[in-house]
Amino acid sequence: MSQNQSNQELTLESIQNFTGKYPRQLWYLFSIEMWERFCFYGMRGMLAVFMVEKLLMEDGAVNLQYGAIQAFIYIFTFVGGFFADKILGFRKSLFWGGTLMAIGGFSIAFAPVDMFYIGTCFTIIGTGFFKPNISTMVGYLYKEGDSRRDAGFSLFYAGINLGALLGGILMIWVGKYYSWGLAFALVGIVMLISITTLFFTQKSFGPIGLSPLDPTYTRRKKLTFEIATYIGSLAIMPLILILIKNTHYTDMFMLIAGP
Repeated sequence: MSQNQSNQELTLESIQNFTGKYPRQLWYLFSIEMWERFCFYGMRGMLAVFMVEKLLMEDGAVNLQYGAIQAFIYIFTFVGGFFADKILGFRKSLFWGGTLMAIGGFSIAFAPVDMFYIGTCFTIIGTGFFKPNISTMVGYLYKEGDSRRDAGFSLFYAGINLGALLGGILMIWVGKYYSWGLAFALVGIVMLISITTLFFTQKSFGPIGLSPLDPTYTRRKKLTFEIATYIGSLAIMPLILILIKNTHYTDMFMLIAGP
């Protein structure tokens, strides 16, 4: 167990001033994740419909690119989780991922047809940094063996389901019957709500989710690692863009990754 994990667990008592199953920090994470899942599942629901109606793609190409986009999202959850564990910590990973997802939504909203693939790349990378790390923070709210942990995760997953339901219904309806630009803008707006909630509640989490870098490192060295992570995650975007935009490369990727 890392020194950072030990420090987090040692301070659990200081943030668990509650009775019953649910610490107040869990409600914050519930809200943050609910809005992020609203965006994720709303965006996912819009992809195929948008590609058929606005990009005028054939069903076969749509299925291929939709599958590749989802595959990349789940691949990047491993990447995002790795850099959260080693460099950024959970909180900065959530802020970075949420910001990228918001940029992705606003990019597509600005020019739905022309910016679709670029905005999607931002969403892929952003989800990779966001998705795997917030649930880990939920686990740190409870001591090892605490019988209330299962109930806490049940509440947290209820937020996921609620966000997915609302996003899947509302955003597709707005896109099909009102405006695709507004529908994608909702992704950005709602993600701003999510990361703003995290910003104003982060002090209540104590040391949970802070950077795991060696505390003996200088501030400059820590900043160098963090900036390199941010730059590296953006530098990979052109490759993702090529893979999801070109159906030939997408086909090759799916054949390799599929097994």
